[in-house]
Amino acid sequence: MSDLASSQLLQASAAQLPVHTYFDPFFYEIEQKVLFADAPQYYGHALMVPNEGDYHTLAWMGHGKMLKRVGGEVKLISNVCRHRQALIYQGRGNGNHIVCNLHGWTYDAAGQLVGAPHFPETPCLNLNQTALTSWNGLLFDAKRDIARDLEQLGVARHMRFEGFAFHSSHITEYDFNWKTFIEVYSEDYHVDPFHPGLGNFVNCGDLKWEWGEQYHVQTVGVKNRLARAGSKIYGKWHEEVLRRYADQQPEYGAIWLTYYPNIMVEWYPHVLVVSVAIPKGPEKCTVITEFYYPEDIVWFEPEFIEAEQAAYFETAKEDDEICYRMHEGRKALWLRGESEVGPYQSPTEDGMQHFHEFYRRLMGEHLVG
Repeated sequence: MSDLASSQLLQASAAQLPVHTYFDPFFYEIEQKVLFADAPQYYGHALMVPNEGDYHTLAWMGHGKMLKRVGGEVKLISNVCRHRQALIYQGRGNGNHIVCNLHGWTYDAAGQLVGAPHFPETPCLNLNQTALTSWNGLLFDAKRDIARDLEQLGVARHMRFEGFAFHSSHITEYDFNWKTFIEVYSEDYHVDPFHPGLGNFVNCGDLKWEWGEQYHVQTVGVKNRLARAGSKIYGKWHEEVLRRYADQQPEYGAIWLTYYPNIMVEWYPHVLVVSVAIPKGPEKCTVITEFYYPEDIVWFEPEFIEAEQAAYFETAKEDDEICYRMHEGRKALWLRGESEVGPYQSPTEDGMQHFHEFYRRLMGEHLVG
C-alpha cells in the first residue's frame, strides 16, 4: 500500500469514536446533555390517531403520554391524572372526553379538567401538553426545525405516508450502547456476508448515498429481479412482492434514512418503517419500531404483512448479533484500558463515517481521542 493510501486510511479511521464513549457513565451524562439537548424527539405518526377523538398511548414512555386527535390536530397530552397521578388509559381508543375512572375526574378532548366529582369547585388542574411539529406526518417536539433539517432530502417523496395506515409498533430492549445500533444501520459492508435473506433481496452493488448535515441516506437496488431468495423466510417475502408488482419491478430494494442522532425511516416495497434508538444508559438502549402499509394491505392482505415482518425481523435478529459482538469486543478493550479503531470500507461504510463526523462535530471539546 502506498504511503498516501495509508495516510488516507489513518485519517478516515481518526473519525471513529474511542472505546470509552460506549461505556463511561460520566461521558454518557455529558453526551445526553450536549448531543441530545437539541436533538429531534420523535413521538409517533399522525396515522396512529387517524380519526377525530382517537388516542394512542406511548408504551415506550410507560404510557405516560398519549397522542390524541382534537379538532383535526394531533396533540401530545399527559396520560397521568392530575388527582392521584394514575395512568388514565393504556393502548388505543376513541372518546370525546378523557376520563379517569378511579375517581371520575373528567377532562375535555384537549386535556382541560371539566369535572371533579364532590369538589365544590373544579380545580384548575389540566393535563400537560407538549408542543409538536410535523414532517410528512411524523410528529416531533418543537425544539428543532425538522422541515429545515430535511428540506434538501432527495428521497423525501418516498417517505410520504399518504394512503398508508399504521399497523403496529414493537419495543426491543438491548444491553449495548445506542451508537452501536446506529453504526450497524449505517453501513452495508456486512449485508452480503451476514444477511443471506436481505443480501438476496437488495443489491448493495447498486448502493447510492445522499448526504445532509443532519442525516444520510442509503439507497440500494433489487437483487437479480428477486429471482432467488436467500432464506425460506425471505422466499415468502419475495413471493408477496412479486405478486403485488406483477410484471413490474420495485424501483428500489430499500431506502434507509438516518436522521441524526437516532431516528431511522425505511422504505421497502409497499412498506414504511420508523425506528428510534433511545439511550437508556452507557450499555442499554430501547429501540422502537413502527410499521406502516398502504391501507388496502392493512385491511385485506395480512399475508403480505406477515411475510414482510418475518423477513424484517430475521434481518433484525442478525443485526442484533453484530451489535452484541461489537459491544463485547469493545468492552473487552475497555476493561483492559485499551482503545482500537479500524479503517472504513468505502463506499459501503461511508454512512458510518458521516455519523461519526456528525457526532464529533457536536461533542467537540468533550470528545478526547
